Amino acid sequence: MPQDRPDGVREAARADMTSGQDSRACKPRNIAVAGRELAIAWADGHESYYPLDRLRRDCPCAGCRARAAGPREDSPLRVVRGPQPEELAVDRLVPVGAYAVQIVWSDGHDAGIYAFEALRRSCPCSACEGRS
Repeated sequence: MPQDRPDGVREAARADMTSGQDSRACKPRNIAVAGRELAIAWADGHESYYPLDRLRRDCPCAGCRARAAGPREDSPLRVVRGPQPEELAVDRLVPVGAYAVQIVWSDGHDAGIYAFEALRRSCPCSACEGRS
């Protein structure tokens, strides 16, 4: 409900950033690497298991996103390919504030910041795949 501030300006109500989801839905309770998956236990009781290969392939950093878009035809530089995603492991997980996790990969790549909201939205479990 909008409220009037003392200076007479009317404040709008805050929008819920989780788009109607329970606010606990995007807050992890525990994050761990389990075999070849990143396991997240969410505060609302849901559990998500993300294949490491997929997380690396879909790395959200600017460099990986540019590479995924394909080489520029006018570039004289040759792209050297590193290890395949299935050859990589997670060295460590680093919290980024209260909103994301940074994955440090065994090849030293650490530029990807994985936002909890995006991870929850892309949960690969059968219960979540059907929602829009």
